This record gives sequence, structure tokens and C-alpha cells, in this order.
Amino acid sequence: VISQQPNVYERLNREGVEFLTVTAGKFKRTLTPFKKPTDEDFKKSEEDLEAIWTLFKDFVQQQRPHLDVPSIATGETWFGMDALERNLVDELKTADDVLLEKRDQGKEIYTVKYTEPDASPLATLLPAGSD
Repeated sequence: VISQQPNVYERLNREGVEFLTVTAGKFKRTLTPFKKPTDEDFKKSEEDLEAIWTLFKDFVQQQRPHLDVPSIATGETWFGMDALERNLVDELKTADDVLLEKRDQGKEIYTVKYTEPDASPLATLLPAGSD
């Protein structure tokens, strides 16, 4: 679990920009790009990330009870055969193989295609619509 963001507090401060935030609740905004973080902010953010990581590990353990979760909950990524050998996936297939299986089972297969909407007459009058 990762949380990262730029912190521009010092730069804004040098430029004379004061960023104001109104919140309700002590930990509503811990780490933000616009204020100088405190040790307490970092501690709370780390606690939140640990809680998210624990929820994730517990969910994986419930779905795959025979999996050694501590050995795989390391932030690493495994692909293909490595994932299969670690029991992270049940099988390896291409999307085409899955679609063909579903078709053979009598399932309906749909194709979705995005089409750009026609420009409205009003849009052609606006500068952005006059390309």
C-alpha cells in the first residue's frame, strides 16, 4: 500500500501564497500538498496505510485460505507462471480463450464501441468547438 504526493508548502510560502483549509475532525487532512506536515500527520497516515494493508491481507486470506499471505504480501508483483505457482491465480488464459469458452457455454458476447458524439450547433459557435 503506497501513498505519495508532492508537497508544495515551502514553495507557496516563498511566493506569499497561503492555502487555507477548513475541516471538521482532527485527522480530516493529515498529509496534503499545501501544508507543512507534522510528525503526527505522518504517524496517522502510516496507521491508516497499515489498516488498509491489513484489510487487504485479510481479504486475500479469506479468498485463498491455503495461501501463505505473509510471503506474498510484500509489494512485489508476479506475472504468469510465477503467479500460478504461488497460487495467486487459478489458471492462465487469454481473453480470447475466456470469450470462446463463454460462447461455447451459450453465453451472449457483446461488443461495446465508443463513438464520439456529434457536435451540437451551439458547440460550433464556441471557441473550443471551432476546430
